[in-house]
Amino acid sequence: MTKILTNDQVDGWVDKLRGAGRKVGYTCGAFDLLHAGHVDYLARSRALCDALLAAVNSDWSVRQYKDPHRPICSEQERMTVVAALGSVDAVTILNDVRPLAQIQRWKPDFYIKGGDYGARQLRSAEAVTAYGGQVVTIPVSHLVSTSQIIERIVAVERLALPSPVIGLPPKGIVFLDRDGTLLKESPYLSDPRDAELLPGVGEGLAELQRAGYRLVIVTNQQGIGLGYFDVREFIAVNTTLFRLLTPFGVMISRIYYCPHSAADDCECRKPGPGLLLRALREFGMEAARCFMVGDRDVDAMAGAGAGCSAVLVGAGGSDGPWPRFATFAEAAAWILNRPPMNADERR
Repeated sequence: MTKILTNDQVDGWVDKLRGAGRKVGYTCGAFDLLHAGHVDYLARSRALCDALLAAVNSDWSVRQYKDPHRPICSEQERMTVVAALGSVDAVTILNDVRPLAQIQRWKPDFYIKGGDYGARQLRSAEAVTAYGGQVVTIPVSHLVSTSQIIERIVAVERLALPSPVIGLPPKGIVFLDRDGTLLKESPYLSDPRDAELLPGVGEGLAELQRAGYRLVIVTNQQGIGLGYFDVREFIAVNTTLFRLLTPFGVMISRIYYCPHSAADDCECRKPGPGLLLRALREFGMEAARCFMVGDRDVDAMAGAGAGCSAVLVGAGGSDGPWPRFATFAEAAAWILNRPPMNADERR
């Protein structure tokens, strides 16, 4: 049987429930553009009674107490949507601005309204208490309304679509370790005040960018997994890095990070190639056109595992066949002078 009833059909519906000793709840509203606030308050209303009746304001009544341009959805559409909710047992039309006539007609055990007002502010409350009913208001739990949704839609509609990016496709990607490669090594770097750009980094990145390479950071950040700092602090350090690179005109396209500790069984922690493989998929780039720059063998191993050329910077030796340069600028020059790998080199 359909949940949508005429007012006359509600008479019999209420009588049947009363005969079975069940408590009836009544609520009403426009329910225009049903949102999370509506759903929550109807569910909480149903928890108060054995059966919940929702009276949906007719199109005419909505225009009287809201504005001439409402409702957005017709009364039949709004009734159908409300009836689809499991928390609502029956739906009927309210062809009036106030629910007083319906309340006096059916005398629900509970008159329930959602909103940030008190029971005494409901004009029909006195009639409910006069016949022994109970008035209940459900506090707002979701700061959303139909009017706010409409305002957001209008605001979005006024926004011009972003212009398409015009220019040559990127030459490739230079993947960059962060700590020890771009920024001075600092154990579990989390304080932006400790972020210090290493010599040659700004100049080298600028040269790579001018040559047509996208710059992408791939970094292990196990301090997050170990609880030494959180993602917000990680982002704060990145923001400082961006600011340090601004005088060089350098733009980082994206940052991929692994927050797991060395003890975690993850696919993203270097020397695994997971972060780079994900970036290659998302950028639609061939590994042969890409490079990995880091300060440790795990960085080079991740790059090689993804099929990219690898180069290291800073002091120290290498366990693998990767070249190492004292400064980032020298590593950038090596990349710029190196032809793409052929198929044999990638094996």
